[in-house]
Amino acid sequence: MSQRDIVAIFSALLFLALIALAVTAIKRRAQKQLAIGNLTPIDAISGAIVAEALGFYVSTVFAAKPLERLVSHGLLHRGKAELVVRADGIQVSRLGETSFGIATSAITNVSRASATIDRGVEQSGLLAISWTLGETEVTTNFRLDAADDTQAFFEKLSQFKGIGAGK
Repeated sequence: MSQRDIVAIFSALLFLALIALAVTAIKRRAQKQLAIGNLTPIDAISGAIVAEALGFYVSTVFAAKPLERLVSHGLLHRGKAELVVRADGIQVSRLGETSFGIATSAITNVSRASATIDRGVEQSGLLAISWTLGETEVTTNFRLDAADDTQAFFEKLSQFKGIGAGK
């Protein structure tokens, strides 16, 4: 075996060890975050439809630590999503990931944002919904499709059930 082969094998083993370390760290963090509380099942939100929008689920972060992503409950990965605003809350249907509901009583604020953890967009390009998960306040960010990202949708969402909205 040549020195070149030894370096290649060592590099491959080091790479695999780093991947294993990263996966273990994420699993450990997800396990620790499970104590925060459980997501509301999507079918628990079933009131009359107020508004709908298509777009992308970007992230859920801790309100007190906006650079720390919530990884438990399947909230780690971004992807396509549909938001259905109903009289009793918001249904977040995610393609290939965990769908969930946000009850009206849990929502604390609806605002626009330009950035979240690892994602920056144009000014006010993200819809940020702040809500409580258990006793912890979190913020979930969405990037809505241009056709659905209207001021009318934002106003319906932010005034729905008297939620205070920030811009």
